[in-house]
Amino acid sequence: MKLLIVEDELYVRERLAEGIDWNEVHIELTSAVGTGKEAMSVLQNDHIDIVLTDIRMPEMNGLELAKMVKMQFPHIKLLILTGHDDFDYARESIEQGVFKYLIKPAENEQIVEAVLEAKEQREKELSEKHNMTLLQTRWNEHLPHLKDLFYKNWLNGRYSVWEIERRSTDLAIRLENRKALPIILDIDPIPESNERFDVKDRPLVQFSLFTIARDLLANENCVVLQDDDSLTVAIFFASTEVGDEVMQGQANGQILGLLETVKNTLKLTASAGIGTSVVDPSMLPRAYKQCRQALQERLILGNGVAIPYRDDAPAEDSWAILQELEREFEAVIEAGSQEERREEIVRRIIEEGFASGKPVSEAREVLFRIVCLLARIVHAQGWTLRGTLKHEYEDFEAFTSLLTREQIESWLNRMAGRISWAIIQRRQSSTQRTSHEVISFIQEHLHKEELSLHFAAESLFVNYSYLSRIFKESIGESFSDYVLRLRMERAKELLSKGVKVSDASEQVGYRHMNYFSKSFQKYWGVKPSEVNK
Repeated sequence: MKLLIVEDELYVRERLAEGIDWNEVHIELTSAVGTGKEAMSVLQNDHIDIVLTDIRMPEMNGLELAKMVKMQFPHIKLLILTGHDDFDYARESIEQGVFKYLIKPAENEQIVEAVLEAKEQREKELSEKHNMTLLQTRWNEHLPHLKDLFYKNWLNGRYSVWEIERRSTDLAIRLENRKALPIILDIDPIPESNERFDVKDRPLVQFSLFTIARDLLANENCVVLQDDDSLTVAIFFASTEVGDEVMQGQANGQILGLLETVKNTLKLTASAGIGTSVVDPSMLPRAYKQCRQALQERLILGNGVAIPYRDDAPAEDSWAILQELEREFEAVIEAGSQEERREEIVRRIIEEGFASGKPVSEAREVLFRIVCLLARIVHAQGWTLRGTLKHEYEDFEAFTSLLTREQIESWLNRMAGRISWAIIQRRQSSTQRTSHEVISFIQEHLHKEELSLHFAAESLFVNYSYLSRIFKESIGESFSDYVLRLRMERAKELLSKGVKVSDASEQVGYRHMNYFSKSFQKYWGVKPSEVNK
């Protein structure tokens, strides 16, 4: 037991602290302080059982200290030293909370006797608080949580065989001569058309699935819990004498009934992955992985199904059709504007890559391959995925959470559409920028006879054919027609201001005045010399 002495008179404090052999009576004197504030500091930093305090002290008297102790540390036994004049005041000022009053000058023997009484009372309270009945009650209250934790760790392979045996015994879980069959359940993707639930409500409906499963399945032969991913897991138990087919048939019947109940109550579908039954406790983690693998098959089989685990042999290489589809897909994305064609190819990729009966491992590999294809298209442009996809980037990263063919098709159309749109925008921006550069170049070199498309392409370091095409697309006329029009309009403007024909000819890039005159008359229908007449 820990004791704190609070006395402002030094000689009294030293007599109480050093004049009594507290170790002899099995009392640990933690500290002896002179003010109430010092006492509160000690109380907040140590676990004190008994406080012996004077009433008359500066700053904070003993009664004020007692009230604070009663409020903040109700377990502490408080002994008060008081004079004859203060006794009635002290007794009336504190309602309960004080274990005993000692009248000054109290002898050491009286003080020790009072402290030991407080110690005995405190020990009795601690004993009652921690007696076996109370501990058993608390154990029983905590037991469901401990069992859930045991099953989760067992499923995830975190225990050795001896740990499984010891912990199951500690938790009164009977495993001897019993086999286990794990089944995992999950709500299928929430349709956008659902009126009751939104995509953000998925945690809620997963918990609803868990509560329904617990109500329908949980008994002495079936444990229901949520795993680390909030998926519902049901572990069925049966005697080792029961055949595997019989056990799986019984469990499958209950699971189908559960899925129907979920459909009727939540207006949503759920699917189940069924593992294999195991007798060896160390094999349950493997069976649990089989459950999860089986559940992934809804990618192929659709929603609202109970899927038993199947150990498929590796499939033959059947990527030839997909390779051709990939080439078409890449071309249509880079083309930019062929939305219907792009959606048609996506549909064919889904049909070919995620066909019914295809092993789920192969289907997942198709998904990985599509992701790599999209990344390659973006990186080939010299861009980053984050910069290209922008607000769609998080959805792109979450491709591993796609659970159904419908989700994959929708996701792929969104990602391809976004990449295609970015290519169009960048192409248009590049085209406009190049066109502006060419127009500026023409205006700067309009006076040069050698101004031509070939001259502009070489000067601007642009491919001749590309420049010819984008100029016609963005300006609406060919390079030569545009240059001729600018020259004739500029020449007409100069001549109307009184500039000589020869000077006007030079300023618009014609070295020979006769050739200029013929071109001018052909374009405007009048000779240059007749402009001001």
